[in-house]
Amino acid sequence: TDFCGPPKTIQHASLSLNGQYYLGQVLHFKCQSSYDKRHPISGTRRCEKVNGKIIWTHLDMRCTNDSS
Repeated sequence: TDFCGPPKTIQHASLSLNGQYYLGQVLHFKCQSSYDKRHPISGTRRCEKVNGKIIWTHLDMRCTNDSS
């Protein structure tokens, strides 16, 4: 089985995972409760094989505690 390395973390977001990072796995990220949610407020990344390389899909998600 092909495995991905650990995914890049997203600041102020929590991640539900089981510690295994395998091809086809989907990870769910969610902003922490004390942070304002900027769309998207949650998202997923998938471990995929692209052109022979195993990568995590891109996730453009921001969590902030800015008061503005």
